[in-house]
Amino acid sequence: DPCTLATSCFPAYTTTASSDGCACTCAEGGHGDACLPVAVPEPSSTAGADSCVRDVRVDEEVNAGFGTSVVCYVGVAFAADVVVDVGLMSGSVRNVTLANCTFVRGASLYVVGWLSDPPADHRADVLISGLESRSGGGVVVANRYPPGSRVTVVDSVLIAEKRVAYRGAYGLGDASACLVLHNVNLTGSVLTIARTQVAAVFRDAVGVLFLGGVALSSRGALYVDGLSVQTALGLCVSVEGGVAAS
Repeated sequence: DPCTLATSCFPAYTTTASSDGCACTCAEGGHGDACLPVAVPEPSSTAGADSCVRDVRVDEEVNAGFGTSVVCYVGVAFAADVVVDVGLMSGSVRNVTLANCTFVRGASLYVVGWLSDPPADHRADVLISGLESRSGGGVVVANRYPPGSRVTVVDSVLIAEKRVAYRGAYGLGDASACLVLHNVNLTGSVLTIARTQVAAVFRDAVGVLFLGGVALSSRGALYVDGLSVQTALGLCVSVEGGVAAS
């Protein structure tokens, strides 16, 4: 119902919501219908042709992005892990879009930035929108992103009724949570988590885990709004390593 939109206006960048609840009026710096702090990228296309994989089921593990500047999935059901290594993509502007995708059979999504300092003349636009996972999988966002990058998780649902088992290659150890931010370094870039539901109901559950710290520098920012986190037997949010801003 579009007329519930006003209840999701991002407060810091909204001046008013219409009396009928159908519109947000954005202040300077607000973007889109809900006045998010960053513009939500549109699914990418190349040379006018649709470059997105749409409306299929994928049962095999996906390692996406090597040697390409665009990774785009719309309405795809994943039954195995998806790894997007942004650092191995090509081009100075790298676009990653997962819109209205479903993760089943415990599949997880890994969006991995650069391990070391990324090139200053590169940028990454990552959009995770409308993602749904209810089968024991999760989402990991890791590592470094260059200035001007935008990583956006919006309008998504992550529900785990059993322990989320992440792969060992990313140094998560025994960490288990629906949403993991691992060693994230934002230098002049923005990570936004908005209008997203997280629920973890397994023993020692963690809804959102900040692991290894989050570093913000050169006007880098972490925005969180409209994030609903529920756990039955654990922590809603766990921060291991702290958040440092400079």
